[in-house]
Amino acid sequence: MPKPQSAGKSRSAAENTALTEEAVAWFLRMQQSDGNAAEQKAFEAWLSQSSAHRAEYQQYARLWHNLDYLERKPQKKFNATVAGLLALVFIFGALQWFSRMEDVIVTAIGEREQIVLADGTTIDINTDTQLRLALYGFTRKATIEHGEASFKIGSERFRAFEVHAGNGAIQHIGTEFNVARENGKTTVAVLDGAVEIRLENQYQIAIARGGQQLSYTEQGLSDISQADTEVVTAWRKNRLIFRDTPLNEVLQQINRYHARSVRLGEPQFSNLKVSGEFNAEDREGLIHALKNLFPLRSSEIDDMTVLYAENQVCRTFQRIRFAAKSWAAFAFKRTNRYGLTLKRQMRHPV
Repeated sequence: MPKPQSAGKSRSAAENTALTEEAVAWFLRMQQSDGNAAEQKAFEAWLSQSSAHRAEYQQYARLWHNLDYLERKPQKKFNATVAGLLALVFIFGALQWFSRMEDVIVTAIGEREQIVLADGTTIDINTDTQLRLALYGFTRKATIEHGEASFKIGSERFRAFEVHAGNGAIQHIGTEFNVARENGKTTVAVLDGAVEIRLENQYQIAIARGGQQLSYTEQGLSDISQADTEVVTAWRKNRLIFRDTPLNEVLQQINRYHARSVRLGEPQFSNLKVSGEFNAEDREGLIHALKNLFPLRSSEIDDMTVLYAENQVCRTFQRIRFAAKSWAAFAFKRTNRYGLTLKRQMRHPV
């Protein structure tokens, strides 16, 4: 089975399919060719374009010559060619079916990736995510260790596609859906079609349909609710959308996209509500927006940015300045007292 390819790094499944179709078309044409010089020249030009063209054609030529269909009579050559090509497709599909492929995809903070499987299934993987992919026999399974991914299932209907996250398994019913796992909680939002969510060892099953979502933990399934699909899919456009989201959750989301974290210096502001749409890649813009929304000031400390209440920063500065003045005054008094004592001893020697 071909290894799934990352978008932008190698040939996509669509390009592979196009190349396969070209090779089959040329094979069929050359089987039926009457020796036309122009056609032969065009075929040789296609072969010379790349080693991938030659390898793809040779693969089908070798399989073809191993089939008994070539033994048929000349007048049945066309039917034999078609039958042989169908057999090639069957063999190729069988090789894919029984071959085994497993891979682990990890995205760093601020990185996203897309992979496309041979059947057209598209998996978009968000930042700071680890996903394991297993494809063999009747199995098509993705396991999200942590992070977030969106799945748009392709055309294959013989093998179900399952996504495992935490203690649950999500099976598609012809669909597109998003799965996010964070802090022991998994949230499934269905964009199109339907999914079945099954909790392992708890015998709990739920079906969510397009526009619905639910969450689950070790304690069980939540109720099904309406999904805000614009918010759910915003990350695929490098956007963050918040609707009355607590400030501490907003900071958690920001920190998923940037290595230098943003922290809240005063926990009493954790539940301040944030609403708005922001560019996920613009860290400075996000911090600036939060300082405009609330009376906050930022301070760069070591490897993080800390947000304080605006007046708290002033109070802290005033305390530091007062402490400095007090220490200076105390030091001056001690020096002055010792100086006077020394003078008195000099005036009245023992």
